[in-house]
Amino acid sequence: METPRNTYYPNIKQAIGILLLFIFLSMIFGLITSLGSLAENELLQDITLLISYILAAGGTVIIIARMKKTQHPNVPVFLNHKPKIKTLVVTLVLTFAVIIVTEPLASLIPMPDSMKDLFETMFRPTIPAFLTAVIAAPILEELIFRGIILEGFLKNYSPVKSILLVSLLFGIAHLNIWQFIGAFVIGAFISWIYWKTRSIVLSIAVHMMNNLIGYLAMLFSSESVSDTTISDFTGSIEMYYAVFGISIIVLALGFYYRKIWMEKKQDISR
Repeated sequence: METPRNTYYPNIKQAIGILLLFIFLSMIFGLITSLGSLAENELLQDITLLISYILAAGGTVIIIARMKKTQHPNVPVFLNHKPKIKTLVVTLVLTFAVIIVTEPLASLIPMPDSMKDLFETMFRPTIPAFLTAVIAAPILEELIFRGIILEGFLKNYSPVKSILLVSLLFGIAHLNIWQFIGAFVIGAFISWIYWKTRSIVLSIAVHMMNNLIGYLAMLFSSESVSDTTISDFTGSIEMYYAVFGISIIVLALGFYYRKIWMEKKQDISR
Protein backbone atom coordinates (compact mmCIF):
# COMPACT_ATOMS: atom_id res chain seq x y z
CA MET A 1 0.00 0.00 0.00
CA GLU A 2 1.38 3.41 -0.94
CA THR A 3 2.32 5.74 1.90
CA PRO A 4 0.61 9.16 1.54
CA ARG A 5 3.04 11.89 0.48
CA ASN A 6 4.60 13.96 3.31
CA THR A 7 3.90 11.22 5.86
CA TYR A 8 6.87 8.97 5.20
CA TYR A 9 9.54 9.02 7.92
CA PRO A 10 11.24 11.41 8.16
CA ASN A 11 9.66 14.65 6.99
CA ILE A 12 11.44 17.99 7.44
CA LYS A 13 10.44 18.48 11.08
CA GLN A 14 11.46 14.94 11.98
CA ALA A 15 14.77 15.36 10.14
CA ILE A 16 15.52 18.48 12.18
CA GLY A 17 14.77 16.37 15.25
CA ILE A 18 17.27 13.76 14.01
CA LEU A 19 19.91 16.46 13.57
CA LEU A 20 19.28 17.78 17.08
CA LEU A 21 19.47 14.23 18.44
CA PHE A 22 22.83 13.73 16.74
CA ILE A 23 24.14 17.02 18.14
CA PHE A 24 22.79 16.25 21.62
CA LEU A 25 24.38 12.80 21.73
CA SER A 26 27.63 14.27 20.40
CA MET A 27 27.64 16.74 23.29
CA ILE A 28 26.81 14.06 25.87
CA PHE A 29 29.37 11.53 24.69
CA GLY A 30 31.80 14.34 23.97
CA LEU A 31 32.46 14.28 27.70
CA ILE A 32 34.47 11.13 27.03
CA THR A 33 36.70 13.09 24.69
CA SER A 34 37.04 15.82 27.30
CA LEU A 35 38.29 13.27 29.82
CA GLY A 36 40.75 11.93 27.26
CA SER A 37 42.08 15.42 26.61
CA LEU A 38 43.11 15.67 30.26
CA ALA A 39 45.75 13.05 29.63
CA GLU A 40 48.91 14.22 27.90
CA ASN A 41 48.73 11.33 25.48
CA GLU A 42 47.67 11.94 21.88
CA LEU A 43 46.86 8.29 21.21
CA LEU A 44 44.54 8.11 24.22
CA GLN A 45 42.84 11.33 23.12
CA ASP A 46 42.24 9.92 19.65
CA ILE A 47 40.86 6.69 21.10
CA THR A 48 38.37 8.57 23.28
CA LEU A 49 37.36 10.68 20.26
CA LEU A 50 36.68 7.51 18.26
CA ILE A 51 34.64 5.97 21.07
CA SER A 52 32.58 9.10 21.68
CA TYR A 53 31.87 9.52 17.96
CA ILE A 54 30.75 5.91 17.52
CA LEU A 55 28.46 6.19 20.55
CA ALA A 56 26.92 9.47 19.34
CA ALA A 57 26.50 8.67 15.65
CA GLY A 58 25.85 4.98 16.22
CA GLY A 59 23.27 5.77 18.87
CA THR A 60 21.54 8.13 16.44
CA VAL A 61 21.45 5.42 13.76
CA ILE A 62 19.94 2.86 16.14
CA ILE A 63 17.23 5.22 17.39
CA ILE A 64 16.11 6.50 14.00
CA ALA A 65 16.31 3.04 12.40
CA ARG A 66 13.89 1.77 15.04
CA MET A 67 11.65 4.78 14.46
CA LYS A 68 11.52 4.03 10.73
CA LYS A 69 10.95 0.33 11.29
CA THR A 70 8.09 1.10 13.68
CA GLN A 71 6.38 3.44 11.22
CA HIS A 72 7.13 1.41 8.08
CA PRO A 73 7.45 -2.24 9.16
CA ASN A 74 7.19 -3.59 5.60
CA VAL A 75 9.91 -1.38 4.14
CA PRO A 76 13.67 -2.11 4.43
CA VAL A 77 15.37 0.28 6.83
CA PHE A 78 18.22 0.87 4.37
CA LEU A 79 18.16 0.49 0.60
CA ASN A 80 21.25 -0.81 -1.13
CA HIS A 81 20.88 -1.65 -4.80
CA LYS A 82 24.24 -3.09 -5.83
CA PRO A 83 25.89 -0.78 -8.41
CA LYS A 84 27.70 -2.06 -11.47
CA ILE A 85 31.49 -1.86 -11.54
CA LYS A 86 31.47 0.91 -14.15
CA THR A 87 29.11 2.95 -11.97
CA LEU A 88 31.43 2.56 -8.98
CA VAL A 89 34.56 3.46 -10.96
CA VAL A 90 33.08 6.52 -12.68
CA THR A 91 31.51 7.71 -9.42
CA LEU A 92 34.86 7.63 -7.63
CA VAL A 93 36.54 9.48 -10.51
CA LEU A 94 33.83 12.14 -10.37
CA THR A 95 34.27 12.33 -6.60
CA PHE A 96 37.93 13.24 -7.04
CA ALA A 97 36.94 15.90 -9.59
CA VAL A 98 34.31 17.32 -7.23
CA ILE A 99 36.89 17.58 -4.44
CA ILE A 100 39.31 19.50 -6.67
CA VAL A 101 36.67 21.87 -8.06
CA THR A 102 35.07 22.67 -4.71
CA GLU A 103 38.29 23.06 -2.71
CA PRO A 104 38.56 26.84 -3.35
CA LEU A 105 35.10 27.30 -1.81
CA ALA A 106 36.35 25.96 1.52
CA SER A 107 38.87 28.80 1.81
CA LEU A 108 36.38 31.60 1.22
CA ILE A 109 36.02 32.18 4.97
CA PRO A 110 39.32 32.53 6.91
CA MET A 111 39.67 30.02 9.72
CA PRO A 112 40.63 31.34 13.18
CA ASP A 113 43.62 29.87 15.00
CA SER A 114 41.40 28.20 17.62
CA MET A 115 39.62 26.21 14.90
CA LYS A 116 42.94 25.36 13.24
CA ASP A 117 44.14 23.89 16.54
CA LEU A 118 40.98 21.78 16.73
CA PHE A 119 41.57 20.42 13.23
CA GLU A 120 45.14 19.54 14.15
CA THR A 121 43.78 17.49 17.03
CA MET A 122 41.16 15.73 14.93
CA PHE A 123 43.47 14.75 12.05
CA ARG A 124 46.51 13.31 13.72
CA PRO A 125 48.42 10.45 12.03
CA THR A 126 47.19 7.74 14.39
CA ILE A 127 45.10 4.64 13.75
CA PRO A 128 42.16 5.80 15.94
CA ALA A 129 42.08 9.17 14.13
CA PHE A 130 42.10 7.34 10.79
CA LEU A 131 39.28 5.05 11.90
CA THR A 132 37.23 8.03 13.03
CA ALA A 133 37.69 10.17 9.92
CA VAL A 134 37.86 7.58 7.14
CA ILE A 135 35.81 4.62 8.41
CA ALA A 136 33.36 5.49 11.19
CA ALA A 137 32.25 8.93 10.00
CA PRO A 138 31.45 7.94 6.38
CA ILE A 139 29.54 4.81 7.40
CA LEU A 140 27.48 6.29 10.24
CA GLU A 141 26.85 9.69 8.66
CA GLU A 142 25.69 8.13 5.39
CA LEU A 143 23.30 5.83 7.22
CA ILE A 144 21.85 8.90 8.93
CA PHE A 145 21.78 11.50 6.16
CA ARG A 146 21.34 9.44 3.01
CA GLY A 147 20.04 6.08 4.25
CA ILE A 148 17.31 7.50 6.50
CA ILE A 149 16.82 11.24 5.97
CA LEU A 150 17.27 11.51 2.19
CA GLU A 151 15.31 8.33 1.53
CA GLY A 152 12.42 9.77 3.50
CA PHE A 153 12.70 13.14 1.77
CA LEU A 154 12.65 11.53 -1.68
CA LYS A 155 9.34 9.93 -0.82
CA ASN A 156 7.90 13.16 0.58
CA TYR A 157 9.31 15.91 -1.65
CA SER A 158 10.79 16.57 -5.08
CA PRO A 159 14.36 15.31 -5.74
CA VAL A 160 15.80 18.84 -5.95
CA LYS A 161 14.16 19.94 -2.70
CA SER A 162 15.20 16.70 -1.01
CA ILE A 163 18.84 17.00 -2.06
CA LEU A 164 19.11 20.65 -1.06
CA LEU A 165 17.47 20.08 2.33
CA VAL A 166 19.56 17.06 3.30
CA SER A 167 22.75 18.80 2.13
CA LEU A 168 21.86 21.78 4.31
CA LEU A 169 21.34 19.52 7.32
CA PHE A 170 24.59 17.69 6.53
CA GLY A 171 26.48 20.99 6.46
CA ILE A 172 24.92 22.17 9.71
CA ALA A 173 25.83 18.87 11.38
CA HIS A 174 29.52 19.79 11.13
CA LEU A 175 28.80 22.65 13.56
CA ASN A 176 31.19 25.17 12.03
CA ILE A 177 30.95 27.59 9.12
CA TRP A 178 34.42 26.64 7.84
CA GLN A 179 33.31 23.10 6.97
CA PHE A 180 29.75 23.99 6.04
CA ILE A 181 30.39 24.99 2.40
CA GLY A 182 32.48 21.94 1.54
CA ALA A 183 30.11 19.61 3.41
CA PHE A 184 27.10 21.11 1.62
CA VAL A 185 28.64 20.66 -1.84
CA ILE A 186 30.00 17.13 -1.34
CA GLY A 187 26.77 16.27 0.48
CA ALA A 188 24.76 17.41 -2.55
CA PHE A 189 26.92 15.26 -4.84
CA ILE A 190 26.54 12.18 -2.62
CA SER A 191 22.81 12.82 -2.36
CA TRP A 192 22.54 12.99 -6.15
CA ILE A 193 24.40 9.71 -6.45
CA TYR A 194 22.10 8.09 -3.88
CA TRP A 195 18.98 9.42 -5.61
CA LYS A 196 20.09 7.93 -8.91
CA THR A 197 21.33 4.58 -7.58
CA ARG A 198 19.61 4.01 -4.22
CA SER A 199 22.89 2.43 -3.08
CA ILE A 200 23.92 3.29 0.47
CA VAL A 201 27.21 1.44 -0.03
CA LEU A 202 28.05 3.66 -3.00
CA SER A 203 27.28 6.74 -0.89
CA ILE A 204 29.57 5.45 1.84
CA ALA A 205 32.32 4.77 -0.72
CA VAL A 206 32.15 8.36 -2.00
CA HIS A 207 32.23 9.75 1.54
CA MET A 208 35.17 7.50 2.43
CA MET A 209 37.12 8.62 -0.62
CA ASN A 210 36.50 12.27 0.20
CA ASN A 211 37.73 11.84 3.78
CA LEU A 212 40.63 9.59 2.76
CA ILE A 213 41.97 12.18 0.33
CA GLY A 214 41.82 14.81 3.05
CA TYR A 215 43.54 12.49 5.51
CA LEU A 216 46.33 11.55 3.08
CA ALA A 217 46.83 15.20 2.20
CA MET A 218 47.36 15.85 5.90
CA LEU A 219 49.90 13.04 6.17
CA PHE A 220 52.03 14.05 3.19
CA SER A 221 51.82 17.82 3.36
CA SER A 222 54.35 19.97 5.19
CA GLU A 223 51.58 22.48 5.92
CA SER A 224 49.12 22.31 8.79
CA VAL A 225 45.86 20.44 8.25
CA SER A 226 43.79 23.58 7.75
CA ASP A 227 46.32 25.16 5.36
CA THR A 228 46.84 22.13 3.13
CA THR A 229 45.60 22.58 -0.44
CA ILE A 230 45.73 20.53 -3.61
CA SER A 231 48.15 23.07 -5.11
CA ASP A 232 50.70 21.90 -2.53
CA PHE A 233 50.95 18.61 -4.46
CA THR A 234 50.83 19.79 -8.08
CA GLY A 235 54.31 21.33 -8.12
CA SER A 236 53.32 24.58 -9.82
CA ILE A 237 50.35 26.91 -10.08
CA GLU A 238 50.13 26.19 -13.82
CA MET A 239 49.78 22.47 -13.14
CA TYR A 240 47.12 23.19 -10.51
CA TYR A 241 45.05 25.21 -13.01
CA ALA A 242 45.45 22.41 -15.54
CA VAL A 243 44.20 19.82 -13.02
CA PHE A 244 41.37 22.15 -12.05
CA GLY A 245 40.33 22.62 -15.69
CA ILE A 246 40.48 18.89 -16.42
CA SER A 247 38.32 18.24 -13.34
CA ILE A 248 35.63 20.62 -14.63
CA ILE A 249 35.63 18.85 -17.99
CA VAL A 250 35.43 15.43 -16.31
CA LEU A 251 32.46 16.57 -14.23
CA ALA A 252 30.68 18.03 -17.25
CA LEU A 253 31.17 14.84 -19.27
CA GLY A 254 30.19 12.66 -16.32
CA PHE A 255 26.89 14.43 -15.78
CA TYR A 256 26.14 14.75 -19.49
CA TYR A 257 26.73 11.06 -20.20
CA ARG A 258 25.28 9.82 -16.89
CA LYS A 259 22.85 7.47 -18.65
CA ILE A 260 25.79 5.53 -20.08
CA TRP A 261 27.69 4.78 -16.86
CA MET A 262 24.88 4.95 -14.32
CA GLU A 263 22.34 2.15 -14.50
CA LYS A 264 18.69 3.09 -14.32
CA LYS A 265 17.50 3.01 -10.72
CA GLN A 266 14.89 0.46 -9.82
CA ASP A 267 11.39 1.47 -8.87
CA ILE A 268 11.17 2.04 -5.13
CA SER A 269 7.89 1.22 -3.41
CA ARG A 270 6.60 3.97 -1.17
